Amino acid sequence: MRDPWNAFMPYLDADVGSAAIGPLSGLRLAVKDLFDVAGYPTAAGNAAVLAASGIKTSTAPLVQTLLDAGACFVGKTNTDELAYSLIGGNIHFGMPINPRDPHLVPGGSSSGSAVAVAAGLADIGLGTDTSGSIRLPAAVNGLIGWRPTHGSLDNRALRPLAPSFDVPGFMTRSLEPMAAVMSAVGMPAANDQPSSILIPKDIFATIDDAVADEMIARLRSAGMPIRMTNAIASFSLADLALTFITILQREAWESNRTLFERSPEAIAPDIAARLLSGSHLVDEEVREAGRIRKLFSAEIDRLLRENVVVALPTLATSPPRRDAEPESFAAFRSACIKLLCLSGLSGCPQLAFPIVNCAGSGSLSLFGARGADRMLIDLARRRLGAG
Repeated sequence: MRDPWNAFMPYLDADVGSAAIGPLSGLRLAVKDLFDVAGYPTAAGNAAVLAASGIKTSTAPLVQTLLDAGACFVGKTNTDELAYSLIGGNIHFGMPINPRDPHLVPGGSSSGSAVAVAAGLADIGLGTDTSGSIRLPAAVNGLIGWRPTHGSLDNRALRPLAPSFDVPGFMTRSLEPMAAVMSAVGMPAANDQPSSILIPKDIFATIDDAVADEMIARLRSAGMPIRMTNAIASFSLADLALTFITILQREAWESNRTLFERSPEAIAPDIAARLLSGSHLVDEEVREAGRIRKLFSAEIDRLLRENVVVALPTLATSPPRRDAEPESFAAFRSACIKLLCLSGLSGCPQLAFPIVNCAGSGSLSLFGARGADRMLIDLARRRLGAG
């Protein structure tokens, strides 16, 4: 396959079969290079991991489920190193090119899968989302992005980053194939309709006023009850982001400690620095973060009872240029984490989708109770005219 976008890993093709007939027949599947696929190595965006990988002899169960549903495998995709970024860069294998705007970053860490779908090289992009690595590249590339309820999908034969946040997720160009994917992987049908859409003022206040007004106007046109609230929790967005980062860094260190101690020179300096930050955390900091996480999750459970859905912008700010300074990448990542961490801390599903003709990044998200994944896509399709 010709790949001018650097979406795919440069592996030799292997025969990966799929069912001739199924709900995903005719749909091309791109798989993030964190999942094992028989006949291919798994590099996780790192040359040392690639060298130690060997050719896998079995396929991750989730990938196999998609193949058994008729999806046609077209390749393993580029990922940020160790899946530990939101930018899309990789010093070993290069940064994929954003087809929507080649001057901008493609978003990470599922950047390769996002670019493959956005460029029309695949119909389904399988990736992972820990701190936003499905939702952010989906937003940047103008795609539908689904972060499922944590723990709802099989994550065996998937290289971890932060297991209490990690979840496999998907990107598509429209809602129809996403709905087919949800069905194929066994997400239960939505038996209920949302009772109302909640709009948090503090979250919408973090983005450009014109974009916020346009998104809220779209929500008001949905023909269902809209409620405004000052905030969705008693904790500030900054405190929640710090809580999330603390737990993320500790778990990322634990997942990658062996690699770091054996081959520290094989890890990009910025990734290595974040891993080291996790190693320096004291247990009391991590315990306090866990306490806040538990309280926040309980508040969200109470908020989302009776089929309430929260609407929020997917991104806090526009993505930087791919040639921006590291400080710009860090500022973008920090701003976005404040919104993206909500799903990670609560374990709740989130569906991101582009708003046609909206200024700026123009990606709106729906955030619902655990297990309400199909309700979110039904709302986006039937009420909000998405995709």
